Amino acid sequence: MDGHIRLQVAGVYIGGGGAVVSEPQSEIICDLGGIQGDRHYGFTKSAGVREKKFHPKGASIWNPRTWSAVSVEELAEIAASMGVAEIKAEWLGANLLFRGVGSLTSLPPMTRLVFSSGAILLVYGENLPCIGPANVIRKLATPLDIRLPQTFGKAAAKKRGLVGWVERAGVIRPGDTADVYLP
Repeated sequence: MDGHIRLQVAGVYIGGGGAVVSEPQSEIICDLGGIQGDRHYGFTKSAGVREKKFHPKGASIWNPRTWSAVSVEELAEIAASMGVAEIKAEWLGANLLFRGVGSLTSLPPMTRLVFSSGAILLVYGENLPCIGPANVIRKLATPLDIRLPQTFGKAAAKKRGLVGWVERAGVIRPGDTADVYLP
């Protein structure tokens, strides 16, 4: 990715409790603990399957995944690969839906997303495909053929979006823009 990149916020979402699906919002309030009211909010989290190589399950560790983002363009590619009419950002539990970059997931760790509102989000890395969203897609998507649930992991590889943490607090709304600053 060369040159200046500006993203447009197409949607904002909060995921509550243990549910995978997030809910559309008119705004999200970000502070240094993450997105207020979201299930991933907090400076720490319990170690899970992604950390099992280093930590016992349930150990309290730093939470570098307080937000997740996907792009309109990559969701359309995943849907086409899976043979479904659409995949919505909220089905993946995303907090942010961006428009304006077809390769959002390829942004490297430590990229800064500087929002017009003043909020700054830092990229931790790619959000790896998992079974939770695949099950949601199976229930909610309109299949165009029978390949549906088995192909989410393959179809979403390198297109599942990003996760990260809040570097500077602020409010983010649909229609806001975010300038991308590569490390």
